[in-house]
Amino acid sequence: MTNDMGYDLGDWGLDLKTLQHGPICMYHRSSVLKEDLTWYANANYRVVEFDTDGWTEQTAHEALAIGLGFPDYYGRNLDAFNDCLGDLYSADTHGLVVVFQHFDEFTRNEPSFCWGLLNVIAHVSRHWLLSGQRLIGIVQSDDPHLRYDPVGGSTPFWNGAEWLDASRVGKQ
Repeated sequence: MTNDMGYDLGDWGLDLKTLQHGPICMYHRSSVLKEDLTWYANANYRVVEFDTDGWTEQTAHEALAIGLGFPDYYGRNLDAFNDCLGDLYSADTHGLVVVFQHFDEFTRNEPSFCWGLLNVIAHVSRHWLLSGQRLIGIVQSDDPHLRYDPVGGSTPFWNGAEWLDASRVGKQ
């Protein structure tokens, strides 16, 4: 398999295939997501999943603090999220995968905050890569047409199995 630049990806794992397009990857079908999350877990990634159904900006910060194990002084804003997420770097794993399920509804209710959240993940991911650590954000959407403006310099993209619109529409 080669990427769009013609490089051989034969030995690349799902992580590098994902990161070649950017740090935020989107999923529609739960079965595809589950299969890929199993790959990440087996490849020694810390996988942290969040069900964003019913989230507000405030409840998002509460859930993120608990799920990611942020310190008590976490300021519950995007600047603090940036600082604390950056501190989660660990040489004990290959990296961290942060999964937001049902993110489309949250995005409709809090578009600026959701974009900011993904932008922080993209920013921190770039810094981690400089040290050989990987941070990947995963957005699961019940809306197969969900799109985001670029975050961290790249547009969030659909995973390889659901790259084409036809592979997402009408499927769960």
